[in-house]
Amino acid sequence: MRAAAKAGAETVMAHGFLGWGYVALTAAFRPDSLIVPVSSLLPVRRDTFGSCCFALSAIAAYALRSHTGRWWTRHQARPGRTDAALWTLAAYALALWVYLCLNSLTHPRTIGMPLTHFAGFPTEGSTASWCFAVSVTAVFAARLRSWRAAADGDDGAATASARDGAQDRNPDSGGAR
Repeated sequence: MRAAAKAGAETVMAHGFLGWGYVALTAAFRPDSLIVPVSSLLPVRRDTFGSCCFALSAIAAYALRSHTGRWWTRHQARPGRTDAALWTLAAYALALWVYLCLNSLTHPRTIGMPLTHFAGFPTEGSTASWCFAVSVTAVFAARLRSWRAAADGDDGAATASARDGAQDRNPDSGGAR
């Protein structure tokens, strides 16, 4: 599997599962709202969205497990502003999405209302959709960077120190013995 395919499959598996979880909670607590579109940005019924998320997540999980032997491959953390920004975007966008999903279950009438009193837009529903999309994009970009770094042999500090140690032992590398 190529780095982009692995990163994409990991992202689809995780976010597909989360999307299905949202619809499962909706089905448990507000079954009458399953026929309502997910949001104005994604005019697909919630139950259809949940079914698609479940299927895509399961297919991605199978592909990952059959090609890599695991569902999620942990690479060494890489310091730097880019990875920090991507993971921060992913985490906080996902946190806001979870909050808005739970809010849509407990206060369904507010989903079409503005998110905040500071402006008339965006609505809670469109913000939830955008947050999910931002999280998907950020996780994909971060995982793609991680897989590419691993393929290039730069899997963070542990790999770098292991590589440096190998150079010290290898007389052909110019390092001391």
